[in-house]
Amino acid sequence: MPLNLVVQTAFLGDLLLSIPLLKKCREMWPEHQLGLVCRKGFGDFFLKTGLVHHVFEIEKGKADTYQKIAENLKSFEVDHLISPHESLRTAFLVSKIKARQKISFAKPWNFIFYNSRVEKDLKLPDPIRQISLLKNINPHVTKDIETFRTQEKPYLPDAHGKLSAPPVWASMSLRSQVLSLPGVYDSLKARFPLPGFDEGKAVLLFPGSVWATKRWTAEGFINAGIALQEKGYQVYVMGGPGEEVLAESVAKEIPGSICLAGKTKVIESTQLIARAALVIGNDSASTHLAAVCETPLIAVFGPTIIEFGFRPWSAESYIVHQAGLKCRPCGKHGHHHCPIGTHVCMKNISAEEVLKTAGFILR
Repeated sequence: MPLNLVVQTAFLGDLLLSIPLLKKCREMWPEHQLGLVCRKGFGDFFLKTGLVHHVFEIEKGKADTYQKIAENLKSFEVDHLISPHESLRTAFLVSKIKARQKISFAKPWNFIFYNSRVEKDLKLPDPIRQISLLKNINPHVTKDIETFRTQEKPYLPDAHGKLSAPPVWASMSLRSQVLSLPGVYDSLKARFPLPGFDEGKAVLLFPGSVWATKRWTAEGFINAGIALQEKGYQVYVMGGPGEEVLAESVAKEIPGSICLAGKTKVIESTQLIARAALVIGNDSASTHLAAVCETPLIAVFGPTIIEFGFRPWSAESYIVHQAGLKCRPCGKHGHHHCPIGTHVCMKNISAEEVLKTAGFILR
C-alpha cells in the first residue's frame, strides 16, 4: 500500500498545528497510509488517536536517528512527501528518502531537494499555511484558502478576547478521538487523585514554555490559581519534561492545588485537558493541546503576536495581551531573556485581567 509522509520535526506546538494538514492528507488519499516524521516522544499521540498509521521519530542532536529513518522508509512506497519544516537538516533527510513527489515551501536554496514548492503566505494562520502545501495538487484547497483570505478575520479578538473559529475544512479538533481512547483516563484515576474532572470543575494552569520570555509571571499564575480555588474550582498545575521545578513552585503557593507536571505523557495530558473546564497557559504547546481537545482556553501572549500565525486554533480560544507596546513583538519565537530587560509585555498583565476573561468563560 502506498504511503504519504509528512515531515514535521519542530517543537510540539508547531507539530500540533500540522494536524489540519494531516487530516487533509487522509481525506485526499483515503487509499494511502499516512506516516509522520517527528521528534521523539510526540508520535504516540498521533498513533493512538488514529491520525497516522506510522511514526518515525528523530532525536535532535543524534544524526544516526535520521539515518535510521531513511533506512526504515526504504521498505515503503512513498508517494507524496510533504515537509512543512524548512530546515536544511530536514532537507538533507528528505534527500535520502525516495518519493514520487516532494513538497515544501519555496526557499532560494531548496529546489535541489523538492520537486514541488509553494510560496509561503505569512499572512495566513499556520494551520492554513501548511494546508496550502497541497494547493498544487488539489484545486479545492486553493479555492478554500482564497475564500478564507477574503472573508475571515483570524486575528481580530472580540471584546472578551475571543478569536474566530477555524473553518471546518481546517479543523485541528481530535476531541472525539481523545475521549474515545479506552482505559487511559481510568489508568490516570488509578495513579492520581483527580477531583474536579468528573464534575466539570477542573482548571489547568500551564506556566511553562520553551522560551522564558513567553512565560507569564509566576505571580500571575499563582494569584489566578488562588482566586479560582476560592471560587470552588480544583486547580491543577501542569507542564512537560523540564518544567517540573517551575510548576511545583507555582503549585506550592496555591493552597489545595495539585501538581502533575512531568507525570503524564502527551496522550494522558489530553485526557485531562479534554475534561477540564478551562486551560490557562502561554503561547505554547499547552494551549494548542487545549485547542485540539476543544477545551476553553486562555492564552497569555507577551513577546509574540497572533499575527505571526500561531494563534490557538479552536472556536474556544481567548487571548490576553498588552496591546500597543512599541517593543512588541521582539521576535518570532521569544527569547531566553527580554532584549530590553523589562519584560513588561508579561509583567504588566495582571491576574485580574486573566480572571476577568476566565469569569466570562466559566459564567
